Amino acid sequence: MPTPQKEAVVQEMTEKFSNASSIFVTDFTGIDVNSVSDLRRSFREANVEYRVVKNTLARMSLDNAGISGMQEKLVGVNSYAISYEDPTAPIKVLEKFKKDTKIEIPIKLAYFEGDIVDSDNIAALAKLPSKDELLGQFVGMIQSPLTKFAGALSNSMQKVAGVLKSLEESKQ
Repeated sequence: MPTPQKEAVVQEMTEKFSNASSIFVTDFTGIDVNSVSDLRRSFREANVEYRVVKNTLARMSLDNAGISGMQEKLVGVNSYAISYEDPTAPIKVLEKFKKDTKIEIPIKLAYFEGDIVDSDNIAALAKLPSKDELLGQFVGMIQSPLTKFAGALSNSMQKVAGVLKSLEESKQ
């Protein structure tokens, strides 16, 4: 019989999984407490939630959230890095942590923008630009032709003004 505490965890995690843009499932076996504390701090700074939940409760929460395909892979010790805004934020934090500390945190699988990504394809997610970077690139692409057009108009107007000025000088 489920306890009220377990029911509360399932309800809370169901809500978190339902609202998540990405969920990264990692294995934190063998990582010391100080390193986990540093990792949690890095996640907080990136607006990523880091949770450790029992596999049975996580499976129920994923089922309730309508996410399928992850449940059968939840074995062993798992932690969940959940992002609600930028789906690439958890992998960016994990990659930076690995580079800075030389501690390898295996990523078992991920739920990324509605798709399940297995461990073989997770490395590709690390190379994706963040949402802010993509928006900046998009604005730059839109702005570039407009800037060139404004420059061309400005140049043309300067040339017309120069021709009119020399015409005026020649008539005097």
